[in-house]
This record gives sequence, C-alpha cells and structure tokens, in this order.
Amino acid sequence: MKSDRRALIAASAVTVIAEQGPRALTHRAVDQSLDLPSGSTSYYFRTREALLEATALHIVHRSRSTFGELRERPGNPAAVTAEYLDDLLSRRRNELIARYALLMETPRDSALHQLLEGSLFSLEKARPIFETIGVDDPDVAATNFLSLLEGLIFDHCLGARSRDLRSSETVRQLRIPIDIYLRGVGAT
Repeated sequence: MKSDRRALIAASAVTVIAEQGPRALTHRAVDQSLDLPSGSTSYYFRTREALLEATALHIVHRSRSTFGELRERPGNPAAVTAEYLDDLLSRRRNELIARYALLMETPRDSALHQLLEGSLFSLEKARPIFETIGVDDPDVAATNFLSLLEGLIFDHCLGARSRDLRSSETVRQLRIPIDIYLRGVGAT
C-alpha cells in the first residue's frame, strides 16, 4: 500500500509541475491534487528535495519500462525509437514538461539534475547500436544520437512543432531524421 501511495504521489507531483510549474510543487499542492488529508505527502516524503527526487525517479522508471516494452517489439532501431518518442509526446507529455522545468530549476552539478539528464535516453542502451555496425567511435555516435533525440523531443513538446496538431503522421515524421542520422553513420 505504501509503495502504491508513493507512486501515486510522484505521478501527481509530475502533473503539478507540468501544469503549474516547479515552484508550485509543495506537499500541500500534491495533497490537494489527490484529495488526501493534509500532511499525507509529507508523511511519505519529508522534504521538498525528497519529493523532487521521487518525481525524477518516477520519470526514470516510466521511461525505462516503456522503452523496455518497445524494445521487445520487432523492428529496426529507427522505428522503435520513433515509437518511443511518440509515446513520450502523447501519453507522457506531462513527464516531458516536468523534466524540462526541473532541469532548468536544479543546479547542473546536483544529483537530481544528473538523474533527470539521463531519464529519457540511455547512452548505455544506444552505444550497442553503433558498436554492432562497427562505427569508429560508438560513444560519439551514441552521444550525437541522443542529442538528436533530445532536440526532436524539445521541438515537438515545447518548440516550434509543439503547435502542430497530433496526427497519425507523427511517428513517420519523427522517424525521418532518425533514419537519416542512422544511415549517415552506417547503422541502417
């Protein structure tokens, strides 16, 4: 029961941040959003820092489980990656917004910032794609790939393309630059 309540609180914290900004995140705001008795959130997370860490860990856990599910599907890396990005932009949009807001609010050298930096994409999971095809420097290729993905996500979530209406074309549109990059480094 406690772990369910903790997960529910962390998910609600994501929503509070996405809808009202990171400064609106308080124990009371989460209690109110979940119609919990006053003090419930602080029972599970004593400090604001603990609540922020739980929020970041929630985003990390959801990202890893979603990507793990997608990796089980047959398909090439570009298709799987485009589906993952589409899932982030549709079902997990609040997590993206909360992540960006928290990244801007936390010191660059903090553990929370570092946790959030790696919360959507994993260098360790990207590197084998480029090792398999024999790229000269798989670390650089994987790092550049993650930068491309971050840019696509930001543009579609908060940038110029965020005004585009959602359509059945989203996965195809996301896949185009991913395919181009992978072909350019010899991955497809």
